[in-house]
Amino acid sequence: MKNEIKTAPAWLKRIQEGSWEPEILISGIVLFGLFKIYPLIAELNYFLDNNSFYIFSKTTANDTITSILKFANIVLTLGFVTHLLFRSVWAAFVGLSYVYPKGIDFDKLKYPNRYINHIAKGSDYTAQIIKLEKVCSTLFAISFLIFMWVLGLVFFTGLLIIGLTIVREIVGSSNFQLLFVDDILSIFFVISLIDLVSLGWFKRIPYINKVFYPLYRFTGWITLSFLYRNIYYGLISNHKKWKISVILLLFLLSSTVTLTFLRSKEGHFGRTIALEIKDDSEYRLKEDMYRDKVTDNYYSRYMHIDSYICKDDYLELFVVHTSAYENDFIKPRCNYDSLKQGNSNANDSLRFACLNQFYGVALDGKLLEDDFIYQRNSQTGQDGLLSIVDISNLKSGKHQIDLYYDFFDAEKDTTYHNSVSQLSFYRTSKPKK
Repeated sequence: MKNEIKTAPAWLKRIQEGSWEPEILISGIVLFGLFKIYPLIAELNYFLDNNSFYIFSKTTANDTITSILKFANIVLTLGFVTHLLFRSVWAAFVGLSYVYPKGIDFDKLKYPNRYINHIAKGSDYTAQIIKLEKVCSTLFAISFLIFMWVLGLVFFTGLLIIGLTIVREIVGSSNFQLLFVDDILSIFFVISLIDLVSLGWFKRIPYINKVFYPLYRFTGWITLSFLYRNIYYGLISNHKKWKISVILLLFLLSSTVTLTFLRSKEGHFGRTIALEIKDDSEYRLKEDMYRDKVTDNYYSRYMHIDSYICKDDYLELFVVHTSAYENDFIKPRCNYDSLKQGNSNANDSLRFACLNQFYGVALDGKLLEDDFIYQRNSQTGQDGLLSIVDISNLKSGKHQIDLYYDFFDAEKDTTYHNSVSQLSFYRTSKPKK
C-alpha cells in the first residue's frame, strides 16, 4: 500500500520551517543531561553489584545493563554533538544567504576554470541550506531514535526486575535461581537483532509472520516501541535497503566490540599491577583491594586494606557488607527471626551478631577470631565491617588473607563455608634501633 502525497497544511509548513529551534533546544538539554548522567552509571554499577542478587541471582545482568548504558551515553553524545555541529554550518549558510543573496562572485576570484568548476558545485547557498536541513533533521531523528531505544530498554528492564522480584517473593526459596533468564533474553535479543538488521525479515515470510505478529505486538508494549517505531520505518523505507542493512550491521559489530571492552572495565580486568593472569589466583594482585592504589573510585566489593606493603604491626581490613544476602542467608544463618521475637529491643545487636557469624577472615590459612565493628567507610562510600588484624608476629614476606561467607541452605539445613576472595600483602620488618 503506497501512501498518497497530501498537501501539507500551512500551519504544518510553518512548524517544519521552524523545526530547527526545538531541535537545537532538545539537543542542548539532552547533552547537558548525558554529561551529568555518565559519572552516575558507575554508582549504579556498584549498587547492582551489591543488590542485584535479589533480582538476577547469578546472572551477569548488572554488568550488561551498566555497559549498555555507558555505550548508549557515548553514542547519544556523539549523535547530538554532530547534529549541533551541522546545525552550526547550516546557520552559517543561512546568514550568508541573507548577507550575500547572489552567492559567490566568481568574476572577482579570477581562478582557473578547473577551480571555478569545482567551487561552483557547492556555490548555491539555497541548495546547500536545503541539503543541510535534510542532513540535520535526519541526524536528529536517528539520535532521538537511539535515545528512545535506550528508554525502551530501561522500561523493559524495570518490568523484568518487578516481575522477577514478585516471582521470587512468591516462590520464597533461598536457592531461587534465575539462570534461565540469560537464555531467554539471549534468544529474544537474537530474534530482535535479526529482524532489525534484515529490516523486517520475519514480517515478510509467509506463516512465520503470523507467529511473529503476537511477539511483535507484545515487545512493542514492553519496550515502548509504539512511540517511535514509525521513525525507524520512515528511515528504512526512504533509503536503499542494502545500505541501511550494512550501516546497522556495522553499528552492531562496533557496539559488540565496545560493550565487550566496557564490560571488561566494569570488572577486575585491567586493574592488575602484576602479571595478566585471567583466573583469580594468589599471583594476581588486584588494585581495587588496596585503597592507596585506587584511582577511579572503584573499590573491591569484597574487602580491602590500606596498602600492599604493611610496615606497622597491624592492618585495617574492611570487609564490604553485601546487604542483598541478609534475608536469604545471613538472618537464617543465626536464627534472627526467632531471636528477635524474644528480644525485640536488641535489633542492632542481633543483626551485628548475625554478620559476625556470616563473614569470616583467615590469615595465612588460619581463621581469626571475629573482632569486627560496623562502619560506613567515608573514603569508599561502602557499608561493612572493620577489623584491626594483628600482624606483629608475622615474618617479613608475602602473606594472604581469605574472606569466607557462611551460606545457609534452609532446605538442607546446612551451612557452607565458602572462600569468596583473597588478597595478598607484604609484611616488612621494622628497622632495628
